Formats: sequence, structure tokens, C-alpha cells
Amino acid sequence: MIINIKQADRACDKIIQTLEKGGIVAIPTDTVYGLAVDGTNKSAVQNLLALKKRKNRPFTFFIPKVKIDNYAVITKKQIIEHLIPGPLTIILEKRCNVSLPLIDNKIGIRVPKTDFVIELLNRFDKPLAVTSANLTGYPPIISAYEIVEKFPEVEIVVDAGILSPRVSTIVDLTTTPPLIKRKGALPILKLEKIYGDSLLMDKDLKFNVLFVCTGNTCRSPMAMGLLETLIEPRFAQIDSAGTAAISGLPPAQFAIDIVKEFGGSIENYQTKYLSCELIEWADLILVMEQKHYNAVLELLPRSKAKLFFLRAYKKNGEEREVPDPVGRGRSAYERVAKIMLPSLKKVAQDIKNRFRQI
Repeated sequence: MIINIKQADRACDKIIQTLEKGGIVAIPTDTVYGLAVDGTNKSAVQNLLALKKRKNRPFTFFIPKVKIDNYAVITKKQIIEHLIPGPLTIILEKRCNVSLPLIDNKIGIRVPKTDFVIELLNRFDKPLAVTSANLTGYPPIISAYEIVEKFPEVEIVVDAGILSPRVSTIVDLTTTPPLIKRKGALPILKLEKIYGDSLLMDKDLKFNVLFVCTGNTCRSPMAMGLLETLIEPRFAQIDSAGTAAISGLPPAQFAIDIVKEFGGSIENYQTKYLSCELIEWADLILVMEQKHYNAVLELLPRSKAKLFFLRAYKKNGEEREVPDPVGRGRSAYERVAKIMLPSLKKVAQDIKNRFRQI
């Protein structure tokens, strides 16, 4: 049965009845669709495991924000206060008196910033065990009708239209600093701003850096090539793009030569046009001029938390822009490299700090 989210409030009683009898429902969140069951019902949780073709790995529990303290020992309160509800899953120590299927010492908790889900949680009054609507290992399904097609076992699907494929960010708050376990819709840098310091990142993750200039032949590929000489590939993926680039061109020869002098190589790089996909991919976006900053925000306004001027990165000075050397001699390119290098070293050190537990 598909229920349009506009009628979901009126159908809430039926959804709750389905959950109480152990049924599976599909609900929209602020990221992807989730498959949900009564989190206290062991049989329902096992059915959800079977549906997902998933090993005995615990699910995330949707719990009203005011009741998180009933189930878990709250730490890093500023993150919970400022970022929940939202596209964030937090891992906390489970309270000793709480018993939930598949849960040992730690519990993953999420409160989507979706009015319907918040209302459902308040009315159901029990935690929901929830997982993304997909088979384990496959991309999340973003259409209610595809859920009906792929998962006929799901009794009710609440249709909120086509959702984003972005999943929630997962952070373990039981460590100090907190540990990013999965990258997702909530930017790492927004988390760090609330926490007040750098977070750690799981060894299986990489920190993605995107440099942006105009034509993507000079400054941004130079910055990319120089940063690659300052940090190991296991820690980061680095790319660049231009706001007015013609895709498929080689970098300027002077840019290639100067990066080579530092031990790097951009000889095989090909220019690319700035896209929303690249902006989404990036954990940190570094631009050369105000017009590049504006262009990124115009494409994706929510990217502001991870957007910085390269020259001003962690500096209080007034100089923010990196001059464009295009059409000028080698000395102009050398000057640009000299201007960028101090900030690039800070970027590299910050990335290394996020993996210092390795």
C-alpha cells in the first residue's frame, strides 16, 4: 500500500498498527527512504535482516530527541543539541537497563528532520529499527514505487516523491575526538564547527578536497598537484574544476613544470567544468577568487559550510584571492605557487590530523 505523505498524518494509526503487529513500513527521511520495524520486536528485526540480505549487524534506531537519554549515555552534548534532528546518525553507549535486538554496548541513534517521522516517533512511543531502502551493498532506492516493486514484503510505503541518494553521516560520540564512521549529507566541517575541533576519520575513509578556479588550467590543477605532494593518497582524494572550463584540455605548461619541480605531476590531468556532483563529493572546497566562491554557492547553496578561500584558509589576513597567471610568464606561475603553498601545508596537516589514530 502506498500512502502519499500529504495523507500520512491521517494514516498514522494504520502505520502504527502495522508496526505493532511486526510489519515493515517504508518511510521518507531527510536523506533517503528507510525500511522500519518496531525496534523492540526481535522477530520483526530478524525479518528486516532477511529482507535486506544483511548479516547480524545492528540497525539504527529512530528515537524522539527528548528520549535519547532513556536509551543512551549522552556525550558531546553540543553536537546533539545543534545537529539533531538532522541527517546525522550518532553512536552512543547504550544504557545498561536497555535491551534491544542486536545491540550490545553501543547504539546508533537518528532523528530525521522530517515532520512526518518526528510525529510518528512521538505517537508510536517505541524506538524504530531503521535501515536504508535497498539490498545490502546496493545504492539506496529513492522512489516509493521502486520500493513497492523491489520489496513486496513492505506493507506500507509513505510516498514523499523522489528523494536524494545521500545517506546520513555517521559519527561515533563514544571516542574523543568523535570518529566519523561514514560520510554523508552532513558535512564533516559543519560537525567540526559545532564540536569546536577536528574530528577523527575511520581508516577506510578518505577526505575529499576540491580546488576551483576559472579555466582549470592554471591555479586549481597546480594546487591539486602541490597538495598531492604533501599528503599520502590513503588519506585524501584531490580534484579540481573550473567555473568556465572547457573540459578535456591539458593544464598550462608552466603549471605542469612548477608542480614537477615539487615532485608532483599533473601532466595527464584534463580540465573539467564545475558541477553539483563535484561539489557534493567534496569535503572541503577551496576557491581562488570571490567569483568562484559565488559560483559554488549558486550551484549548491548548502555547500557553504565546506567552502573557503584557499589563500585565507585558517588565516585572519585581508588577502583572500590568488591572482590568475593565465597568459603571463613563468614568474607569475612561480608567484602563485608561493602564495598557495602555506595554505596547502595547513590543509595537508589538517587532513593528517583527522587520521592520527592510524
